[in-house]
Amino acid sequence: MSVTSEEQRPTPTVQAIPDDLADPASGLAPAGWRRRAEHRFEIDARYDSGDQPLVLAHAVRLAALAVAHEAYRVPRGHHCVFRSLSCAPAEPGPLALPPGTPITIGLDCLDPDLRRGQLVGAGFRGEVRTEDVLLGTGRVDFAFLSPAVYRFVRGTPEQAAPDAPPWTGSSAREFRPRPDQLTFRGAPVDHIPGMTLAEALLEMVRDQTDGARVTHFSSRFTGYTVPDTPCSLRLRPAGADGTRSYEVLAVQSGRAVCEGGVVVHGGP
Repeated sequence: MSVTSEEQRPTPTVQAIPDDLADPASGLAPAGWRRRAEHRFEIDARYDSGDQPLVLAHAVRLAALAVAHEAYRVPRGHHCVFRSLSCAPAEPGPLALPPGTPITIGLDCLDPDLRRGQLVGAGFRGEVRTEDVLLGTGRVDFAFLSPAVYRFVRGTPEQAAPDAPPWTGSSAREFRPRPDQLTFRGAPVDHIPGMTLAEALLEMVRDQTDGARVTHFSSRFTGYTVPDTPCSLRLRPAGADGTRSYEVLAVQSGRAVCEGGVVVHGGP
């Protein structure tokens, strides 16, 4: 019996990613995907704009949604509900990539929730790299809901989350998204997108820490938002072990809609 080495295995076929799965707001353009194992994939994309750590979250999010629709056949009309994200640059500091740089996202689909063959939820862990440099890692978690289920689960904003607990020792600012931030794949949405909230929270962290470099960011989305009501963004120190870490929270109409943590390193 012969043994096939890794070098002798056939190269997986690259499948094109349709244009309708691109998200202009991400700063990345997806190109193709290939399956490496049952729940392991590689996605090719082009970097155009964006900085760390959000570019890592955008890359893994874009790859996860492409795989969900193309490999797992999630219908286009289903709602992709963001449940959580985390990302960590391999090296802190600005991202020195020229526009047009090819990147690859190695993606694992973790614990896919398949019901009657339909993917209704999963976590995705990704490693983002150029041809020879690891840029960092990210993880995203989604629920995939039909329009009818989405309407039922979403309910009204008042039912979205429990009352936000009082925070002591925190700074706060009001956040109102711009009209261009209220889109997903270029189409208007009925809520403030999770990536928009994450970006606003990270901007507050940078402002409050004099531009310190983020080495890890995580967030969990705990309630639905409405786009025409401001959010209160809150930040407080959490580094009891000597690290420069912070807790972040987004509150809308008195209810928590996003919470997370940030670790920073150094100064500007």
